[in-house]
Formats: sequence, C-alpha cells, structure tokens
Amino acid sequence: MISEDDIVYQQTKRVLDEQAKLTVISFEEIKEKLYIHIPYDILIIDFNQTKVTEREFKTILDIKCRSKIPILALMEKSSISDQFEVLSMGALDFLKRPVKDEVYAQKINQLYKWKWYYDWEKKKVSDEDHGK
Repeated sequence: MISEDDIVYQQTKRVLDEQAKLTVISFEEIKEKLYIHIPYDILIIDFNQTKVTEREFKTILDIKCRSKIPILALMEKSSISDQFEVLSMGALDFLKRPVKDEVYAQKINQLYKWKWYYDWEKKKVSDEDHGK
C-alpha cells in the first residue's frame, strides 16, 4: 500500500484477510523501489485530496511499466476525469474516499482474483515459450 494517511492504513488493515500481510510505503519510498522488483501481490495507492488536485497519478504508470501488478486507486474528492485518468494509466479500479468497509473489502478481493489471473497468464506464456 502506498499511503501517507494512517486512517486509510487502519481501515485497510481492518478489512484485509487475517492472513494477508500489509506493508505501507510512502510515495517517496516507492520512487526509490521502482528499480527493484515489487514483491507485492496487489497494490493499493491512496491519492489524498492534494495529490488528486495536483493530478499526481504518474506513480501508477511508473509501476505498471515495471510490474504487472493489480492496482486499486483510492481517491479523495476526485472528478470523473481524475477517475478516468487513473484507469487509463493502468489502475484496475478506483474507489472514492471515504469508502465503506464492505465495498473496500470486496474491491480488494477482486484485486486478488486479478493477481491469480496475471500469474496464470505469466505461467501460460512461460510454458509456451518452453514448448510445454
């Protein structure tokens, strides 16, 4: 999770499956880690009102260029244009903040299904490349 808001972190921790491990990093930290493998199953990026207003969505594109990871964008006070922009940059979905726990948990579960699909697709391509 990329976030700088403890309330969002606490909500995410509350709605996640008990077995799921939650790691929080800042936008600055992710810039440093983009050149290394991103070891996460899914990624939730929290865009607070300032980031939405300044349209700071490039993080999504930077990550998607290096990793095929399902991304959920949390957006505080976003417009339809903002929502379309994060989707066009590679986020699989978005939620407007604040969000109810049930809806949030449902979206996270959908991301895990995409993770399964991405892994299956990667294995299938690898098997085809090796003549299996």
